[in-house]
Amino acid sequence: MRILQVVHQYPPQKIGGTEIYTQNLSRALKNRGHEVIVFCRGETSGERRLGMRFGSDGLKVYTLYDMAARNPLSLFLSSFRNPFVDESFTEVLEEEAPDLIHFQHLKGLSDRLMVIAKDRGIPTVLTLHDYWFLCPNAQLLRWGDNKLCPGPRLWLNCAYSCAAPRVGIPAPLFPGPLAAGLFAYRDRLLRKALAATDLIICPTEFVRSIFSRQGLPKEKVRLIEHGIDPPIDSLPGRAEDGLNFLYLGGIAWQKGLHTLVQAFQSLGSVPATLAVCGDEQAFPDYTCALREMVGDSSITFRGLIPRSQLWSTLAQADVVVIPSLWYEVSPLVVEEAFAAGVPVIASGIGALAEKVRHGVDGFLFPPGDVAHLSHLLREIVANPSILEGLKNNIQPVKTLEEHVGEIEVVYARLGADKENSD
Repeated sequence: MRILQVVHQYPPQKIGGTEIYTQNLSRALKNRGHEVIVFCRGETSGERRLGMRFGSDGLKVYTLYDMAARNPLSLFLSSFRNPFVDESFTEVLEEEAPDLIHFQHLKGLSDRLMVIAKDRGIPTVLTLHDYWFLCPNAQLLRWGDNKLCPGPRLWLNCAYSCAAPRVGIPAPLFPGPLAAGLFAYRDRLLRKALAATDLIICPTEFVRSIFSRQGLPKEKVRLIEHGIDPPIDSLPGRAEDGLNFLYLGGIAWQKGLHTLVQAFQSLGSVPATLAVCGDEQAFPDYTCALREMVGDSSITFRGLIPRSQLWSTLAQADVVVIPSLWYEVSPLVVEEAFAAGVPVIASGIGALAEKVRHGVDGFLFPPGDVAHLSHLLREIVANPSILEGLKNNIQPVKTLEEHVGEIEVVYARLGADKENSD
């Protein structure tokens, strides 16, 4: 099958959960005999062009480069509607003639891509990696105060809680009803895009419930959890004394790393360390604030570790901590920790509460609750034997191979449906 993968960003230019998933899926499909092409957005530049390259893995990657938005309004509009993207996408369809298109993310691309595919009779699949189809911020967090958002309320909350603080205009002076109209316009276009999609994949039940409450047709939705490539070789043994706590993920406010830092520092002088692994350049001001909080302590920042060092890093950890403050969709770090035999302490929010079984293979705590997290860390430091019981209860994780097999079944069914309709 000839498959086109569409994603907003792609390695090596951007490395995140959605990008890594798309690359891993594309490579696995290629290894199974499919012909896979990637269509993605690149960095903004001084010109508009569509480039093509072959990655080191042999995948053909079309990268679209567009000019930077001139003002907040054009930035907002170009995040979901762009005629140049439509033209470039059509050009790729004519060149490659895919049998199926799998949309991973549309941010910075165009809502019309799904409609264009439908008009050409090409089967389409969409995987929901975050909440971008409901929320321009993609994370259901209010821009002004970083509080959780229940979703649009006539889009006035989007206008006053997100748009106004983002452009720096006080709420009394901000044209809220006009901005709400723009959000409503965005919502209408993206709902049309969802309606044009043949099948929608949710990686967790939590994500499915969020979108179902917003009117996503149940008959179009499939629940397919992600899978990972488990370590091939046996992992090295622990090389250090004391307990090692590990944070592995994005260094951003919504990830709640400050909650973990405060909780760990409250332990005082204990035989334990905390390693922080993540990209420190994504939000440098936040990273700087964290470093100032840490000072001279047993907390170390190791930066963004390459994927080749993932398993050796996990092998040296006793516990992985995920203190997120937003509704996580399907963080692969949980499965990666479990595959390495490492228990997880996580915020009881979003899909994390679905993945970590409290008191069985890890612990859950209220998001942002420093005292509660500190209590859990202190209990583990005082009684390390707790970890053995958690480790023994860790269940085998779904492999990438198993996941790709499920995705192939979806592709085959959509292909068969198209043939029958023809």
